[in-house]
Formats: sequence, structure tokens, C-alpha cells
Amino acid sequence: MVHRLLDLNKILKDDRSAFLFGPRGVGKTYLCHEFIKGKQPYTAVDLLKNEIVTRYVLQPGIFRKEIEEKISAHKILTVFVDEVQKLPQLLDEVHYLLENYKKKVRFILTGSSARKLKRKGANLLAGRAWTLNLHPLSFMEIDLNLDKALTIGALPAVYCDDDDPKRTLKAYVDTYLKEEIMQEALVRNIEGFIRFLDLAGQMNGQPINFTKIAKECRVSDKTIREFFSILVDTLVAFKIDAWSHSVRKQIRQSPKFYFFDCGVLNAIRGELDIKLRPSSYCYGKLFETFIVQELIKLNDYTEAGYKFSYWRTNTGLEVDMILSKGFNQPPIAVEIKSSTAPVLSDLHALRSFQSENKTAALYCLSNSPQPYTLENIKVFPWREGIKKIFSGKPEGSGQGEGAHGKENGI
Repeated sequence: MVHRLLDLNKILKDDRSAFLFGPRGVGKTYLCHEFIKGKQPYTAVDLLKNEIVTRYVLQPGIFRKEIEEKISAHKILTVFVDEVQKLPQLLDEVHYLLENYKKKVRFILTGSSARKLKRKGANLLAGRAWTLNLHPLSFMEIDLNLDKALTIGALPAVYCDDDDPKRTLKAYVDTYLKEEIMQEALVRNIEGFIRFLDLAGQMNGQPINFTKIAKECRVSDKTIREFFSILVDTLVAFKIDAWSHSVRKQIRQSPKFYFFDCGVLNAIRGELDIKLRPSSYCYGKLFETFIVQELIKLNDYTEAGYKFSYWRTNTGLEVDMILSKGFNQPPIAVEIKSSTAPVLSDLHALRSFQSENKTAALYCLSNSPQPYTLENIKVFPWREGIKKIFSGKPEGSGQGEGAHGKENGI
């Protein structure tokens, strides 16, 4: 069994309720079942079962009456509702129960999409439930084999247990991404969305030209923007804006989108059977995607509070990731290189970024077996460098402990 960094027993003390969001297949249901097993009494409602949805869809008040009946018989009741976006109207009943039975009931609500909740104006409980995020496996949770993770990704069941992971990943794309997401997001142009999904896979980690993609998909710019929004809202992709202290400049510059898992990305691109070579362009881009995913995972789990962006000049110099916490704290600029021995000529973009941002900490995360320094750039083995970033004491910024947040114990 893998011990997840998101420890619900530590986070959810006493009567605290929570939304737990994450893409399908990351282990939300298993994590919640492990949590509620020790929280007697409890009741579980699985909204992936059509008969349960049918029972509540016309009369959601029945759900409230059933929970009230259980509350009356116990000191405190834990209620687990799986895939709550399937029936957003239940959240009004959850709100009522939390308000009227304080200290008597708490809810753990999972979802693989916030989009349906937002679109239907669902009651998100106004702070009565914390929002938590679960991701595919992290190297901090399991000794990930890098080449395996770059090929089939890190969805728990796929990475740990599947004897035919490539077939499973193809099915994930066909049945979930191409069918369920389209249905949930009310995509009307099905052919356009499928063409878009193929192109989005090819454009993973690159600045997006919405107009160009719209022409290739034979849909409008507005539709393409909506399609990307669907990927983000269903937690299948992360949006990374261009770096700027000016919000207006960020809006004008093209964003990047990274898919949440390398295995799913390879399945979308039809590249599950391609043999990776460490010196190849494909390997380098997958390595970049994997590191971006790890940074996002640990930012959520440690509650470090970093905002992510990338930096690019008109001449093509680019820094893969900028981690920042606002104007008063120096940013961390991260260049991701898959080579085992990056040299100074590989890192011109970092030096150029620091010429405009004097206090920035400069990191290169690589496959180097040992850390070393090139001028004021810290080159790290990627595992060690990520741990350093989230230790609360990143090197090179000229700041002491606490300059980038509390010590997170990593």
C-alpha cells in the first residue's frame, strides 16, 4: 500500500468537512474509504451508481432525511459522497445539514470536475468544507522509476498493479476523455473536440496560439478557448501563464497547458509504444512535463502557496517555470534539463531572467547524479532540487529561512 502525502487523518480533525478533487484514477475513492474506516459511524454514497443517482435526482430531500435519521442515532456521523458533481443539487442538502447539525455531522465530498458544479451554480458550502487536491503518485510517495513514469505515467492502479498498462491508458482516453468529459461539459462539436484533443496533446508544454489551433480544428477561437477551459476544469490539464508583474501583460501573452499525467499524454498522442531515448527531444519534453507535474503536486500537498508561470523573451529565450509568492518575495526560476551534465551555455535563459529579477533564485533540475554550481545557478539532481524548493530554504535568493514560506518538513 502506498502512503499518500495527502494524509486526511492529519488534515481533517474532529468535525471538519472537505471537498477532495482530482482526475479520475488518482485514488480519491480508495483514500477516502481508508479514512472513513476509522471514523465510526459512517455512511457512503456512490454517485457513480446510476440507481443511487436516480433515487435522489428528483427528490434530493430524501438524502437529507436519510442522513438526519442516522445523525439522531450517533454522536457524530461521517458522510462520504463520491463524485458529487454527478448530482450538484445534493450540496444544498449538505449545506442544510452542516448548518443545522453542527458538531454532529461532517462530509467528505469527492469530484473529478469542478466544471459541472460551477456551471450549474452549485452550492460550494461557502468555506464550510476545505478544498483538497489529489494527484497521481509522486516520487515522494513511492520510489518512482523515471523511465516507467515517463512512459505509462503515475496513476496508482496503472503504475502499481496493471499487467497491461498501455491498453488501460488507451481505454482511459477513449472512454473518459473522449466520451465522459464531452458529455459532462456539454460539448456539441464532437469531431472538433476530438481533433482538438489530439492537437492539445501535441502542443503540451508549448505556448498556445488559439487562432492557429482553431483553424486546424475548424472551429472558432472562442470554442478552442472553451475546450482548453474544459481540460483545466476537469483537472486533466494545468494552465501556466506567462510571467509578468503586470496582470495585463499576462493576459496578452500565450499560456501553456500541461497534461496531468505522462501516461495519459502518451495515450492521447498515440506514443505509448515509442521507445524513449534519454538524448531525444521527446524524452526531454516528457521529462519537463513530469517535473512540472511534481512541482504542482508538492505545491498542493505542502500548501506552499507558489504561483506558477513561465518566462519567454521575443528572441526565444525561455525559463520553464517561475515560482512566486508575490511582489515582496523573490521568485525561483527553474530550468528543466534532462541531461546528466548541464553546462552554462544550456542555461542562458536563467541568466537573462535574473538580469531583470536580481533577487531570483536560479535552479536547474536535471538528471545529474550530484549537485553543482555554475556561477550563481544551482544544478540539482531533480529529486534533490524539488525537495530543496519545498524545504522553505531555496538557495541563491539571498534570503534566510522563511523567505519562501514555512518549513514544510520535506
